[in-house]
Amino acid sequence: MKRVYAFLALMAVLSAPLAKGSDIAGKNDIQALAAHKQWHHLLHVRYHPYTFRTLSQNDSPAFFLSAQGKVDPAAELQADLEAFLQNTMAPDSSAQCRFPARYHWLKQQLPDAGFIDQPCPEFEEWRQDLAAHRLTLIFPASHINSPSSMYGHTLVRLDRKDPESSKLLAYSVNFAADADPEDNELKFSWKGLTGGYPGTVSVMPYYVKTNEYQHMEYRDVWEYQLSFTQEEVDQFVRHIWETRDTHFDYFFFDENCSYRLMALLDAASERADLADRFVRKAVPVDTIRALKDEQFLYQIDFRPSAATLMENMADHASVEEQAAAHLLVETDLPIDDILSGMTVGEQRRSLELAQAYARYLSVKKKQANPVLRQRTIDILSTRSRLPSGAAFPAPDKPPVRDDEGHGSSRLMLSANRIDGLWRADARWRIAYHDIMDVPSGFVPGAQIQMGEFDLGYLEGEGVQLNSLTVVDVLSLSHMTDFQSPVAWGVSGGLDRFQAPGSELFGYLNIGFGRAWHTRVPGPEDRPTGDGRLFVLGQVTARADNQFRDGYQLTAGPRVCWLWQGALTQELISFTWEPLTAGDDHTRRALLIEEGFTGASDDQLRLGFEREWLGSQATNRWHLSYAWYF
Repeated sequence: MKRVYAFLALMAVLSAPLAKGSDIAGKNDIQALAAHKQWHHLLHVRYHPYTFRTLSQNDSPAFFLSAQGKVDPAAELQADLEAFLQNTMAPDSSAQCRFPARYHWLKQQLPDAGFIDQPCPEFEEWRQDLAAHRLTLIFPASHINSPSSMYGHTLVRLDRKDPESSKLLAYSVNFAADADPEDNELKFSWKGLTGGYPGTVSVMPYYVKTNEYQHMEYRDVWEYQLSFTQEEVDQFVRHIWETRDTHFDYFFFDENCSYRLMALLDAASERADLADRFVRKAVPVDTIRALKDEQFLYQIDFRPSAATLMENMADHASVEEQAAAHLLVETDLPIDDILSGMTVGEQRRSLELAQAYARYLSVKKKQANPVLRQRTIDILSTRSRLPSGAAFPAPDKPPVRDDEGHGSSRLMLSANRIDGLWRADARWRIAYHDIMDVPSGFVPGAQIQMGEFDLGYLEGEGVQLNSLTVVDVLSLSHMTDFQSPVAWGVSGGLDRFQAPGSELFGYLNIGFGRAWHTRVPGPEDRPTGDGRLFVLGQVTARADNQFRDGYQLTAGPRVCWLWQGALTQELISFTWEPLTAGDDHTRRALLIEEGFTGASDDQLRLGFEREWLGSQATNRWHLSYAWYF
């Protein structure tokens, strides 16, 4: 294809139309036009903070007409101009058809260039099929049980002009890693962190994604309608066509789904310069905040997941109705016998809850179950014979959206008293949230921390690295009458024990267990926060020459009480490691920590920690101030 364009460029020099193109190049400073911000956005040219180079983030040769197009915007502009001036190409074969967004922009910049529009029936049919009138950013909330979805996800829906048209039938634009389906979650996480997957832009019906995120993964969804004009929407569609069949290297922390969508929006609007705000990390909620700061958010809607709907039904159902729902799904007893003696309202609630429970089980098992399918049909058939109308109220909209929570980065300053010695700590966390942080806008009982550096100054020892957290994930999904999730956690990095003089060691901790939800009623019987008791069986591996055999492998329980209130937070945790290998020292730890929320972007913490190494104990008191940004 490159040879074809080179030949066409040569022919251009010998033809009258191309001579006009050469005149254009003489009248306009190609270098100045190539340095235009919007031209860089169309090419996805950005400054790379680690290689200190400015180049395109698109990694497909097909995205460029110039051999130097990835690193030289001026060379790509020259090649594109020459190709766009061709007017004898067959339908769908011209550069105008391959890069309609670039062509549209250059026509606006060079109105006297003499461009002649070439026929592009394939693109026009695709564009008309999309029928995009508005852009809506879709944010499926974080899904703690999937490493690939821990921070949430974003995609763009292309809404039609007709307000009566179904949103489910609209198309959506998604950017995701093109992962090997054989890769497990651990391998996926590693490749996602290191750029081991190509990321691709795809266009698919929105109902496909809705099924995946709301039903298959049971995630609530926020919809943010964007205030892009029709012209900007049209340019967005043109640019999506250009990026199809190309790829960008995918990086979980920075060049991820949300970052790439910001770059695609930048290419569609002269008003947008969103991606440049995310140089080293791009957390989905932060990209939503960027859209809000730039006043691109127009209207916001909430779509509860199937799990949220089911639990809302369970909360409004009586004990008898919940029991009937279990029998309707889990047994083959005649439906009429189970519902016998119930009022019509009780029957409706039992049947609707049973249908939601059956759908949950079918998704959880991820396989077709002919018995469950037939039972579900019978349940729906029985429900259809009863009066129509909603048997349950709609679930409440969360009082705080995900993007209204605290900032994804945190700086914490601490004063510590350790067995008579003072230590000052400064802790910086890149992302994102722990269970003692301000909880508003975050999934209760969920913790995701990556990249936290803890530097301390201890009397007599000077400055030292106290710890480095590479990853720390904790999922405390609690048991309900209809769900029995496993609570789990995994963490790894560098750490040291509290006793002065302790050395750094590498560690990996994995735990599984259960969590139980509790409620403390407040005014008008409304809960004042979220409390849960959880028990994990943990295995911890430590490596350093301070251990007898150079390592220590321990196992034991961790028992905790967690309270996440709007104004106060509390954690009481006891860890015991009686089973050891590689080093005979048994370890225990007691932690009591209180958090006091100021605004959404700061917090005060007070804590006490006692560590036992055999019969020897170390005590630490700390007072900390956390600032989120």
